[in-house]
Amino acid sequence: MNDAARQTAGGTAEEEASEEELPRRFGKYTLLRRLAVGGMAELYLALQRSVAGFEKLIVVKRILPTLASDENFVQMLLAEARIAATLNHPNIAQVYDVGLAEEDYFIAMEHVHGEDLRSIVRQMRNKAVRSFPLEHTLAIVLGCCKGLSYAHERRDLDGAPMEIVHRDVSPQNVLVTFTGDVKLVDFGIAKARDNKDLEEDGKLKGKIPYMSPEQAQGMELDGRSDVFSLGVMLFELCTGKRLFRGTDEQDTLRIIVEGNYPAPRSINPHLPVPLEQIIQKALAPSRSHRYESARAMQADLEGFIRETQMAVSPLSLGEWMQTLFDDKLAQQKQMLQEGRQLAEVLAAQSVDDVSLTGVSAVRVREPSKAPWLITALFALLLAGGIAAYFFLVPTVATGPGVLDLRSEPSGAAIWIDGARRSERTPATLTELPLGSYEVRLTSEGFVPHIETLVLTEAEPGGGISATLERPTADAYAVVRLRTTPAGASVLLDGTAVEGVTPLTIPQIAPGEEHTLAITLDGYETHTMQLLLRAGQVEDSAVNLQRTPLAEDESLLVVRTTPPDARVVIEGATYDDRSPYEIRIPARRTRVLIVKTGYVTQERFVEPTGGEALEVSVELERERGRPSHMGMTGGDPDPTPTPSGPGQLTFDARPWCNVSIDGRAVGQTPIVNRTLPSGSHRITCTNPELGVTRNVNVTIEAGETTRQRVDLQ
Repeated sequence: MNDAARQTAGGTAEEEASEEELPRRFGKYTLLRRLAVGGMAELYLALQRSVAGFEKLIVVKRILPTLASDENFVQMLLAEARIAATLNHPNIAQVYDVGLAEEDYFIAMEHVHGEDLRSIVRQMRNKAVRSFPLEHTLAIVLGCCKGLSYAHERRDLDGAPMEIVHRDVSPQNVLVTFTGDVKLVDFGIAKARDNKDLEEDGKLKGKIPYMSPEQAQGMELDGRSDVFSLGVMLFELCTGKRLFRGTDEQDTLRIIVEGNYPAPRSINPHLPVPLEQIIQKALAPSRSHRYESARAMQADLEGFIRETQMAVSPLSLGEWMQTLFDDKLAQQKQMLQEGRQLAEVLAAQSVDDVSLTGVSAVRVREPSKAPWLITALFALLLAGGIAAYFFLVPTVATGPGVLDLRSEPSGAAIWIDGARRSERTPATLTELPLGSYEVRLTSEGFVPHIETLVLTEAEPGGGISATLERPTADAYAVVRLRTTPAGASVLLDGTAVEGVTPLTIPQIAPGEEHTLAITLDGYETHTMQLLLRAGQVEDSAVNLQRTPLAEDESLLVVRTTPPDARVVIEGATYDDRSPYEIRIPARRTRVLIVKTGYVTQERFVEPTGGEALEVSVELERERGRPSHMGMTGGDPDPTPTPSGPGQLTFDARPWCNVSIDGRAVGQTPIVNRTLPSGSHRITCTNPELGVTRNVNVTIEAGETTRQRVDLQ
C-alpha cells in the first residue's frame, strides 16, 4: 500500500502507524512492537523465523511512506545498508538485511540488549553517581577505537580501501551491553568511496558538539575526524563536563573551529598526565597533529592501561552496568519468567515462511488448530511481558513523550540534559524517549530556570511554564573559601578566580555541579565538587597538603620576630608573614631577614635533601647609624628602604593571565608597568594548561625589574 492509498484509507501514514495492529507479518519478519518513530523511519522489534525453526529477535527500520517517493533519500538509505552490511566486527552493531516489503524499504539490524552512553549518564545522575569510573571509560573508548579501526581500514572485494568515515561518533551512537560489550551503531550517515555522490552539498551531518573542526567547516573528511569525535567523548567522560557548548549552534561551531580548548586537568586535576596527553592529541585542531588513525589512539590507550596496571575488562564493565540498572533488569527478569510458558506454546503454534527471499506469503500450519488462538497468544505474549525483556533498544528509546515548554518572556533557549535544542519557547517537543529529563530555559539577562521532569508510560506528557527572573543576589550561590596556608589560587570550572585565599567567590550558578581546584606552589592541588542552591552561602576551610619533597630539595621553615619581617633568598622576597615555608635546593644557601628600622640578619643554611629545616631569627632595632650584624661575622649587603615607584616587565611561556597583589592586570606580556617599590606577589594562570605559578618580585625605586616564567 503506497502513501496515497494510506491517506485514502483514512489519515496520514503516521496516524495509521500509530493505530497499526501488532503483531503482524512484514515480509519474512513478524513485527512485535513499534519502538519509535522519527522524521525518516519507524523502528520495530521483530522476530525472524526460518523454515528450520531458527528464531532471532531483530530491529526493523522501515522508511516512512512519505519519503519512499524520494529517490535520492532511498538511494542514501540503500547506500547506508551497503556500507553497514559489509561490516562484521564485535564492536559494530550488525546489519542483516535490506529489502522491499509491502512497497516499503527496510533495514533489518542487530538487536542490542544494553544502553547508550547518554542513557547511562542519565541513570548515573538518577542514582547520584557523580563520576564515570575511569576503568570503564577506557573500556568503552577502547571498544570504539577497535570498531572504528576496523571500519576505517575496510577494503572491498577487489582490495581497494572503502574509505568509510562514521561522521556521527557521539554518546547516542555508543552502546554498552549488560555483558560489558561495546558497540558502535548508526552508520546511517557514514561516508564511503562509493556513495560520495549522494552527499548533499553544504549540509552538515552529525551532532554538532562532537564534530571535528574540518567537519564543522564542511571539508572533506577522513578517519581522523572520527578520532576527534572520540576524543571529545573521552574528554567529557574523564572530566564530567561538556567540551563544546555555545549559546547556539553557530557559536558552538565557532568554538570548535577556533581550537582554543581547555586542558582536561584544568577541570579534573586528578586525571593522570599521560591520559591528558592522549586526549589532547586526539583533540588536536589540526588533523596533521592528531592521531593518524583510531588504531594509533588505541595503541596509546592500551599502553597507558599496561603502565598503570588498571583493571579494564568487559566483565567488570558488565557487572557495573547490571548494578546501575538493577531495578530495570529485575523487572524484566520477572516478566521474562512469567512469559516463558507462553513462548513455548507460541513456538508450537509457529508461523512458517513459504519463501525466505523477497516478499513472502504466509500460511498457517494445521488450520484446524484455531488461528485465532495464535493471535491471542501473541497478544498475551506482549501483555505478559516477555517482549519487555527486549525493550532496551538504546538507539531508539521507547516513546513517544511530549514536553510543552513556555516562558515569560518568550524566546528562551531550551537545553535538554545539557544539550542545546534548536527550538525556543514556546515550543512543544514530541516523540521523546520516556525517562527523566533536566530542562533548562535560558535568556540573556535572566536567571536560568532549571527543572527535572519524568515522562512515563502512565504520564507521557509534561510541561513547564516558567517566569524568568532578573538576577539578584539571592539568585546565585556564594562560596567563602579559606585555606591553610593562605595565598592559594583558585580555578572555578577551569577558569581562574581573581585574587588568592582567603576569598569570596560570588555569582555561582545554582543547581549545577561545579569543580573548584585550589593550587599553591609546594602543595598538592586540592579539588572539591560543589552543588549549591540559589542564595546559599557555603563556608569552606581547606588544609592543603605539602607536595612530597624531592631528593634534591628541602623545606626551609623561617620563624621571625617581629613576624612581619621579610625573607630574601637568592633575589626572591617572601613577605607573607612568619612562619615562612619555602622550598629551596638542598645546598648551602644565603638567607636575609629584613625589616625597616631593624638590623638585617644574614644566615647560611645547609639543608638535607628530602627533609625540613627550621630557623628562628629575632631582629634587633637599629640604634643610631644603621649597622648590619650577621651570624658569619661579615657585613652583608644592606637592603635599602624602598622609596618611589619602579617598573615591572613580566612575561610567560606560552602565556598566562596576570594578577599583581590579587588584582588582575591582563595577559602577558606586561611591559613597563609602574609599581610602588617593595615586594609584590604575581599570580600567573594559564587555564588551557591548568597551571598556576605564584612569583614574588622586589621592585627597586627608579629601576625596571624583569621576570619571566616557563609554564611547561
